Amino acid sequence: MASIAIVGAGPAGSAAAFHLASRGHAVTVFDRAVFPRDKTCGDWLTPAALGEIAALGLDADGLARGAPGHVSIHRTALVAPVGRRSEQDSAIAGRCVARRTLDAMLLAQATRAGARLVGGAFRDVRRDTPGLATHDHVIDARGAAAGRANAIGLRAYWTLHREAVPAERLEEVSLHTDAEFRRGYGWIFPVHADETTVRFNIGVGLWKEDSRRGQTVADFLAHFLASHAAAHEICTAAVESTRPVGYPVALGGWRSPVTADGVLRIGDAAQLADPLTGDGIGNALTSGRLVAAAIDAGPADAAAANWQRACNASLVPELRRAFVLRQLLVATPMKNLAAFAAVRGPAPFRERLHGAVFGARPYRDLI
Repeated sequence: MASIAIVGAGPAGSAAAFHLASRGHAVTVFDRAVFPRDKTCGDWLTPAALGEIAALGLDADGLARGAPGHVSIHRTALVAPVGRRSEQDSAIAGRCVARRTLDAMLLAQATRAGARLVGGAFRDVRRDTPGLATHDHVIDARGAAAGRANAIGLRAYWTLHREAVPAERLEEVSLHTDAEFRRGYGWIFPVHADETTVRFNIGVGLWKEDSRRGQTVADFLAHFLASHAAAHEICTAAVESTRPVGYPVALGGWRSPVTADGVLRIGDAAQLADPLTGDGIGNALTSGRLVAAAIDAGPADAAAANWQRACNASLVPELRRAFVLRQLLVATPMKNLAAFAAVRGPAPFRERLHGAVFGARPYRDLI
């Protein structure tokens, strides 16, 4: 049995804590937050992410009990800059769960498995950091702030009377590309519904290096709400809205080094968010499971090499495929062409495209 310190109790840290504690290790999770805590995010859980959550003991029934009112998603939509819309029914349902609720549920699963939560923050996470040096393994799961945040998201919640929301919009998530903000995208996700109201998460993501005067992420959100029909309809009909909140994103690149000086990095701290869609939860959960297996696979001094090999085999190929697709789809004509092919082309291509973008199948199937 090893003594393991995990810094950060988000999805990656909680997943690692659950899998390691379940294997009999002594796991201490450090986080300065008091749960449940607010966490800015898109709140979308892909089918792949739901598979990892089920491995933590939270199946569909468990999510329903822990997150009443969360929304089950049965259709995806991709909207091109020209306005062309591609729709696809989902063979495997996704879900939208607010991160305030989700993170608390995942952490609860980790503590039930035997992990111990301790309050505390670390500016630097190293093997010799006071408070961490006595542990056999140190895992950095602090999120994008610990990695290299190369993108930023901005989102707000919009609440509507339920009768004002078409039934089909309540079970659909949509991604919208734009001609003016070429490497950015917007999203519309329904995250909560009860008998009287529906709450939507509407936001945009933008590469930090593309941000400049008149082209900031705040400008993009204002543009998205004003010029994209679905977003405009929702914000116009809303009876309540929140202030937009921004958050950093650490998108993956061609290489993903996940260890440094003996510290094992997971989730956004390891730069594992999808470079095409910005989704980070699925890979964060997967990295927590894989790092636990890497620690279990051999002696303590082999854990870093085991984790890097596991990441290279399981996560890096998909990150690279997403990176290639992102490069191909920067130009507006290419986005419009892809939408045209999805709408007018063969059904199997549309199914693979939607499945890859929305996390129901690997990018390998599309490329």
